[in-house]
Amino acid sequence: MLRVSIHAGLLQDRCAQNQIAALDIAYQKRAALSDYLVSLQLTGRGELEPAIVSSYPRWAASVWDLAARAVTAVLYRSDEPPPVPRVDKRCAYATKMCAVVQRVTVDDLGAEIGRVEILQPGRVRGEYHATFSEDIMGGRTAEFDYGCKVLNPADLLLRAISYAWWGTDVLGPRPALILPPSIKIEGEERFDLQSLREPARTGFIRHRANRVPLAKPEQMPLAQDYVDFILKG
Repeated sequence: MLRVSIHAGLLQDRCAQNQIAALDIAYQKRAALSDYLVSLQLTGRGELEPAIVSSYPRWAASVWDLAARAVTAVLYRSDEPPPVPRVDKRCAYATKMCAVVQRVTVDDLGAEIGRVEILQPGRVRGEYHATFSEDIMGGRTAEFDYGCKVLNPADLLLRAISYAWWGTDVLGPRPALILPPSIKIEGEERFDLQSLREPARTGFIRHRANRVPLAKPEQMPLAQDYVDFILKG
């Protein structure tokens, strides 16, 4: 399961007392194209009705991509959020907000895999700067305008992700499942490890290292090993 916790303030000040939203993303069906059950709790509003993100390719994109689609599903009951209306400078706003993505499993309790700070850099309401970091995919930044009569921190996070990855206030195309080409070598289907795009390459390497800790990395692993990783890793 992934948990995205959203807080008022900077990352260094993050604590239970300033948490203003929590997004949980759990498998409903684990497969190459997985279905995810999404729940969102907002301070002052309670838990919203859960939603489903359907047929999302595993290990195909940034964890923030999945987070954005999860927020969209639970807030808008759709695969696509509506565009943000023209920003009214009398809008509700946040001067400092942050979010952290944690992987929560039996063996990996609360490992952080993504962080973001969203700041109002000056005194103008609705003008934001976002700085993202991620375990595998590295960092991104975005500057954007956002403003509504009532501030929804999950929607603000959604728009920050959208601007950082697609340069607009709505989602880009759904990522494609990463399937490396394979060739038969001595009767076995294998693939070139370097042909994998991130995050699949690092995810696969870590998966193999966890299964066989002392084994040396293979440059031409079995294609079936990658299939097993996509289905179960």
